[in-house]
Amino acid sequence: MFTDFTKLPRAGEAVTELIRMSRDEPVPNRYIDRLQAGELTMDGVMGLVGVTHKCHPAEITGFASVMARFPTRSNTEFLANMIHLINRAGPKLDRVIAAVGLDEQILAHWPQDPRAWEVASFWGRMALLGTAAQAALALYWDMANYFPDSDRMLDLLAVSGLPVPAEFTWYYSGGQSDELERQALLVVEEGIAAGESADDTVFAARQMQEAIGGYWEAAARSRPPTVRPPSGRPARGI
Repeated sequence: MFTDFTKLPRAGEAVTELIRMSRDEPVPNRYIDRLQAGELTMDGVMGLVGVTHKCHPAEITGFASVMARFPTRSNTEFLANMIHLINRAGPKLDRVIAAVGLDEQILAHWPQDPRAWEVASFWGRMALLGTAAQAALALYWDMANYFPDSDRMLDLLAVSGLPVPAEFTWYYSGGQSDELERQALLVVEEGIAAGESADDTVFAARQMQEAIGGYWEAAARSRPPTVRPPSGRPARGI
């Protein structure tokens, strides 16, 4: 997690406030909770893949829209890099989808839990209404929370006894980047310095964190898909 705020004091104050909020009103990770309690099954593994599948199109669209609306040099560099990161992850996710026995027809409407769409909904709002600083701090806070939780999830899955495919572990491992986080905070710093509301920026990042909480919870509470694949054969359970 990039925390060198020497040249980014305004962004640093925003992050400090987010840390305080997380301490005082933590957003639980129900996926980790169920793993620690020994309650997660392979339905939850499949569910995480299904929820992740909802995010990519919305993230790419949201990032591109905010970049087009605020084409400053820093914002363009940062969001172009984020779009490249998500786009490059697409083929990797396709392999995970196949490895857990899912397909596009099933994933179109599953998981049905509304929380499965919270991250996608957030980026839909950002695309239309968000500012560059709001989107950047939301992405910084997303990375600062999501990647450590993913690492913790993989550690717990490794000792859970669940037959998790290697493709799943490969997809959800790594990803944290000090450079991308620095680029995000530079956009935040420039935006607040130019007059953007620091409070609104923090509020957007906190919404992002809550959406990630919904992402994990929807995955943890997934039930086996009931949609049949194109062949007419029942979807394979694991």
